[in-house]
Amino acid sequence: MLLLRLRVSLLASLAICLTMPVEKCLATGVPIEGFLPQVGFALTDEFLDNFDFASIPSASPSGTMLGAGGTAHYDIALLDTGASFSLLTEQSDTDFNIDGPYPGESDGFRGTFPITLGGATGTLEASVNDPLGIYATGLQNRTASVPLVIDHAHLEGQTNVSLVTIPAESDLPNVLGLTFSSRYATHINADQPQLFTLDGRTVRTPAIDFQTLGSGGGSISRRAPLSLKPAASFSSAPVYVPDFGNPDFFDNPQENPQTPTILAAQSGALFLNANLVNDGIQLNNSELFFDSGASVSVLSELKALQLGIDVQLDTPDFSIDIVGSGGLTQDLPGYFLDSLSIQAIGGNVTATNVPVIILDITDPGNPGNIVDGIIGTNLLVGRNLVIDPNPALGGGGASPSLYISDPVTTEHNWNSNSSSASWSIGSSWTTPNAPDVLGVANVRHVAGGNQTALVDADATAWGVNISSDTTTQMTVQIQAGKTLTTFAGTNIEQGGRLDLRGGTLDTQFVEILDGMLEGNGLITTGSGPIPGQVENRNGVVSPGNGVGTLTIEGNYGNADEGTMQFDIGGPTAGTEHDQLVVDGQAKLGGTLEVELVDLGGGADPTLGEEFVLITTTEGIGGFFDTLLLPEDSDFGWLLEYGTNDLTLIATLPGDFNNDGGVNQLDLAVWQYGYGDQPNYFDGGDFLTWQRNFGSGGITSNAVPEPSSIVLLTLAGFFAIARRRQIAAS
Repeated sequence: MLLLRLRVSLLASLAICLTMPVEKCLATGVPIEGFLPQVGFALTDEFLDNFDFASIPSASPSGTMLGAGGTAHYDIALLDTGASFSLLTEQSDTDFNIDGPYPGESDGFRGTFPITLGGATGTLEASVNDPLGIYATGLQNRTASVPLVIDHAHLEGQTNVSLVTIPAESDLPNVLGLTFSSRYATHINADQPQLFTLDGRTVRTPAIDFQTLGSGGGSISRRAPLSLKPAASFSSAPVYVPDFGNPDFFDNPQENPQTPTILAAQSGALFLNANLVNDGIQLNNSELFFDSGASVSVLSELKALQLGIDVQLDTPDFSIDIVGSGGLTQDLPGYFLDSLSIQAIGGNVTATNVPVIILDITDPGNPGNIVDGIIGTNLLVGRNLVIDPNPALGGGGASPSLYISDPVTTEHNWNSNSSSASWSIGSSWTTPNAPDVLGVANVRHVAGGNQTALVDADATAWGVNISSDTTTQMTVQIQAGKTLTTFAGTNIEQGGRLDLRGGTLDTQFVEILDGMLEGNGLITTGSGPIPGQVENRNGVVSPGNGVGTLTIEGNYGNADEGTMQFDIGGPTAGTEHDQLVVDGQAKLGGTLEVELVDLGGGADPTLGEEFVLITTTEGIGGFFDTLLLPEDSDFGWLLEYGTNDLTLIATLPGDFNNDGGVNQLDLAVWQYGYGDQPNYFDGGDFLTWQRNFGSGGITSNAVPEPSSIVLLTLAGFFAIARRRQIAAS
């Protein structure tokens, strides 16, 4: 089971620009994260109760549609050619009412066998369900979105298929695996992007069609040969393994299968040939795993070494966290290759400055070995694809191939010389009209001083790139009540600024690289149930225009070179101090910069006043590396990391445990955290404590000298329930 995707923070992607050259930091180009192909699907009660355990092709549903209360349920799934079988989330399991009852199946389709799923990030315990029917089609064939309804005339599928239900703690979505897609020529049509709202989240996916296996690429002539491994897995129908020990086996052989439906011989996989170039080293004919469920591209440690990259000796260009079947794998090293070229008849597909992560992944077609790498969807963004894994059985006809079109998007470049111009006016662009859903909006500084592109009406684009030079600023300002929606991501590069003035950015992801994100408003990320992220790689994030609230639906990551700025003028979030609200997880690093502002009642806080700077719904991880806090206050500062919030507290200088007094307990805290994260106390903190000893609450009379520190107890420290950073005035 292979599912590999990028996310931010605790369960997320965090792309960090370190010491790479400036040209290797540009977000525009090959993105670190690619697209997520998703389909609509339905389940039925169609299965065989004899000794045939193979899946049966079906052109349309003919049995009872599964769903609670007798109402058919429809859901969405990630189309993942790297997944050996198909998965249901626990929520989807409930919505389809797997437990039943159904006509002739009073106990529904709940199986009893557990299964351990292995993948890119480890293992996961799940359960195998009884066989049923599964049908799918592209989401362009939905007839309603609230709730989701699919046109049955377009559903294609298989009956007698066993699926796996994954537990609620898993972060994986529903997955339609290779057992399904191996039976069709799958058309992924980027030129028909689907954007719609489902359960309050925007779904972004190409249109997808399942056509006859072996029918080829249609109008696409460029063909990258696919290797099917092992080939025998693709030449017969997928099967499940029954429970031969079931006492009722001869009467109900379909009950409680031991495995889900998999390719017949064993788990199979698709491979492409690629040429790799890095630092003057060229490796031709590298066989890389093709995985439509991987939004990132990967190299094994050995393949990286052959290209001159030693993960133990060479500083990464960036690092990310990924989510796979086993959960989270954090801080994987990433590097930029000079080029990667997918070998194709009709012209290779070549990308330069290619981001890859280094990770050893088991070969699903040859367990026990490691794949050389993975070609993820980030290398194929903006192209139509046809995946046709038709086995080459002789007698002519199409061989297994990935058909790859030329890019289907168009470039729209900002063309206005004015200091401020409307996004929606055609004359603001080099093209006759403003960008549409297939238009990449390159909002680059054109002339004069600072410039602003005003989103003063709802707008849509494929993606947005904002930048300027080192002396001017190019701003995209989304005004109150307006929404800028993108199919792909938003890149804020050098000199670029995204300013929310009560507006909304609805995008797959945001990357900030030497640019700035600020304002009051909402950023929604991801695609349907799969969350996206805002990644501050090497820029500035500043909630509020003056004082305000910036809300992110998705995850947030602040990298080592990123800065967060907050203004505080009182304890009320949003009206008296800035706040970042994250409906997801946050991973913190880099610099925190806080300034006092006078909102009419003076700028100085009062002792013990608290300012909740960040709130999350799914946890905060990491720590800021550098704290730039107000020094003109009469107080010290304590930064408290809660499970779901980050709070700045005005405290007495030297009161390291925030109990209202500077005493020996604070010295114990200083001793415990000396030189270490998260406190990283130093000698200056000791001098602050010594100068203020006796302030506030009751203390002993003598001020201990450094030589007596070893005699102090740490009991006061262990009473602290939350992680803290101290910055004294």
